[in-house]
Amino acid sequence: MLWYKNWLETRFRLVFMVLFAVFPIPLMTLTTRSMDSGHPPPFAAVKAAVGFFALYYSFVPLMLAGSGIKTQATFQARRGLHGSIYYTLSMPVSRLRIFATRAGLGMLEAIGVLAIAPCAVWIIFPPLRMRVTASDLLAYWATFSVCVSALYFLGVLASTFLDEIWQSWTSMFGVVVLRFLLDRLPVPAPVNIFKAMGEDSSLFTHSFPWARMAFSVGAAAILFLVGLRVAQTREY
Repeated sequence: MLWYKNWLETRFRLVFMVLFAVFPIPLMTLTTRSMDSGHPPPFAAVKAAVGFFALYYSFVPLMLAGSGIKTQATFQARRGLHGSIYYTLSMPVSRLRIFATRAGLGMLEAIGVLAIAPCAVWIIFPPLRMRVTASDLLAYWATFSVCVSALYFLGVLASTFLDEIWQSWTSMFGVVVLRFLLDRLPVPAPVNIFKAMGEDSSLFTHSFPWARMAFSVGAAAILFLVGLRVAQTREY
């Protein structure tokens, strides 16, 4: 019941995020062709561009994050109908189950949408096609899915006390600021998970960034527990 209810509340957002993930492919392909002078771009430029796409696709899990308590179905919220919150809380299940079910479904949806990311960079950047294999692309998908888990649960935590629209914008703004700070502050290498999705990803190193993936999983676990605590103690 909870899985189906959460699916009904997120299905339109999921479709939108699929379109969001696919959008750069035709746009960048046409732009590249129109500007093509017969010379491929330097590989350093390709690395920088992949780093930008890592930031772009990191917005996907933020838009799919939610606790199942504050999040409303899009059209219901616009019409001022807020029965979803009270119906969810009135169900004979614990808030732990409500929280974990919604967080789990959103993460699965995000992982599914992020399968488009390795396909996109392979299509958009021809120099990569001669350097990467199918296993590198699968490793990139796995790395991306693990590294964005920390960002996803940041969005989940925000959704426990912010309304839907504020949760999305606050999370995206926070990720942009976080990316800016990590690139400029002398932080330990495993902390900068954006590099694991960009210039230090398996597309270029042909290996997994295990330290950064472990850091992301640890951060995701902490954010999940904090969000669960908020959901269990807050009066909605």
